[in-house]
Amino acid sequence: MEKFIDREISALEFNVRVLAEGMDPSNPLLERLKFIGIVSSNMDEFFMVRMASLKASRSPTGEVRERALSLLEKRNEYFLRTMVPELEAAGFMRLLPESCSPKQLEFLSGYFRKEILPVLTPIAIAEDRPLPVLANLRLYFVAGLLEPGGKGPPKYAVAEIPPKVFSRMVFLPTEKGYPFVLAEDLIGAFASDLFPGFEVAEKGVMRLTRGAELSLDEEKDDDFARVMTEALRERRTGEIVRLEVSADAPWATYLKKKLEIAPEDVVVNPAWIDLKTISQLAFQTGFDHLKRPAWQPRAVPDFERAKDLWTLLKEKNVLVFHPYESFDAVVQFVEAAAADPDVLAIKQTLYRTDQNSPVVRALERAAENGKRVTVLIELKARFDEESNIEWAKRLTTAGASVLYGIAGLKTHAKVCLIVRRESEGIKRYAHLATGNYNERTATVYSDIGYFTSNDDLTNDASAFFNMITGYSQPIPWSKIEVAPFGLRRRLLRMIRREALRSTPQHPGLIRAKMNSLADTDLIEALYQASKAGVKVELNIRGICRLRPGVAHLSENIKVISIVDQFLEHSRIFHFANGGEDEVYISSADWMPRNLDRRIEMLVPIDDAASKKELIEALDIYFRDNTKAWELQSDGSYIKVDPGKGKKIRAQEALCHRAMAAEDILLKSMPKDLKPQRPRVTPETERK
Repeated sequence: MEKFIDREISALEFNVRVLAEGMDPSNPLLERLKFIGIVSSNMDEFFMVRMASLKASRSPTGEVRERALSLLEKRNEYFLRTMVPELEAAGFMRLLPESCSPKQLEFLSGYFRKEILPVLTPIAIAEDRPLPVLANLRLYFVAGLLEPGGKGPPKYAVAEIPPKVFSRMVFLPTEKGYPFVLAEDLIGAFASDLFPGFEVAEKGVMRLTRGAELSLDEEKDDDFARVMTEALRERRTGEIVRLEVSADAPWATYLKKKLEIAPEDVVVNPAWIDLKTISQLAFQTGFDHLKRPAWQPRAVPDFERAKDLWTLLKEKNVLVFHPYESFDAVVQFVEAAAADPDVLAIKQTLYRTDQNSPVVRALERAAENGKRVTVLIELKARFDEESNIEWAKRLTTAGASVLYGIAGLKTHAKVCLIVRRESEGIKRYAHLATGNYNERTATVYSDIGYFTSNDDLTNDASAFFNMITGYSQPIPWSKIEVAPFGLRRRLLRMIRREALRSTPQHPGLIRAKMNSLADTDLIEALYQASKAGVKVELNIRGICRLRPGVAHLSENIKVISIVDQFLEHSRIFHFANGGEDEVYISSADWMPRNLDRRIEMLVPIDDAASKKELIEALDIYFRDNTKAWELQSDGSYIKVDPGKGKKIRAQEALCHRAMAAEDILLKSMPKDLKPQRPRVTPETERK
């Protein structure tokens, strides 16, 4: 048996678990549809990135492709056989135009001619014409055309179904239910208007998937934003790694040949192509009886009680768990700095942020107010490059200094540093986190933020910014550790220390929660720790190349994965250290890219109260027997069975913990100052 599980197979196993959540009948219908959409989005990215990378390196793709296609086939079968009938029973019925009533046809005819036809552009796919560039992940209506009377060979043309211009689901006027027609069916019904003078003999839908990796030389041009913009244009013509067609028909055969696509890269998809867009039904307002009630993040008690934020943070550190507690605390931190006349400077990293980011708007105001604002924006954040370029332009216009980090390395650390003049002198405040400065994802990603004015941590944060914005060499940090300069060494040292301190009477303990574990050096160190008797508990949401439970190698290692309402995104590391517990949060997973090719940060949590909170959170995660899956030595996962014991669901427990903290807050506050939150928890849908 190989010591390491294949990376791509492990990534697909994660999507198997997500799909299982989408097929779990205990979840409401639209909640399941949401998970089907997540699988679809994940698999699009898998083909764009992982399959493209395998093809580019000429690595064998047979088993990986076979498993990927098997997963998609299982998704399609479930959607068609189970979910479509349930959607129809709930009133969401897909109708074909030919089955519509005269009144509905009249509506569709008017809608097509007013809203759809004017924006469609038919493109000929002809032997004697250059091949047009067809966009990545866009739906295309395909037509096979004959001369009047059926003369001559068929001619083929496509028309892009543009996203965001009109809805893919066109809902029909009716007195009952929510019947709709898909845009591709509507175009097909009136295709003669698009191709006047021809007989439309064939109709279909196709979608291309192109490789999405960017190739650029960061050393050659000072204007990195321009380099990235050009690279993004090149991405649009990346190699085709998958062609989805709605049927194995003559038009599909013609396109395969014209696009020069290998047979193994063609997928016949009888389900509705691009279920990601269909899953947007789950986010429509209303239909609450078909959804899991939305969780409302709770107020952060310390922030609500504080009369002055800076006084609070001088007195204590504040640990915040998102989405259980509100991201408003982060927004308040930056907005307070932007408005405070005593704040001299704000320094911040931005990796991914939302389109209408209150954090970035606060940074703009701070710059306009004359504060020294320095923002390190990561332009290479995959699939967020264009929005980050736009934010960079806006911040520059406002007067901020916008930098793009160190050539060859992505800046993935999550840090905000506030520099304030006070009566005692200059004082620094920092927010150090595991997640992005993104208000939208903070409601659905499980992450941790740490507010502190600890001099050692804030001095480290200041030196960190000096290193990545200037010419400073990496220094011996007082508290933190930074990749790619020393994080790998420090993690290996702590794992080996745990093994050395472990005895049969007092075995060591390593507990780690992260998104992915793929670095073979760290896995080897964990294997050695297991052999030394260290108990290793790992909560790995996605990729895990470590093989647990193998005799004489990893019998002391247990790996679980939790897939639930929120995306598990936080990184927490706990080393028992002979009774002197050390606890850390980090922006980094244990993967080669994080340790060797990214700027990442490891932050020790030393204050007793915050350390206790994190250890209790890990306790909750490792007791989950409702949404947890356990990794087997063969690389498969088995759902944890609570049996006859008490059911424990980690995310539900953390919701209750946040609610209990807010209850204490509410009792201590005047009525007119109390935050108003609806009492909704993940368990509500089961009542």
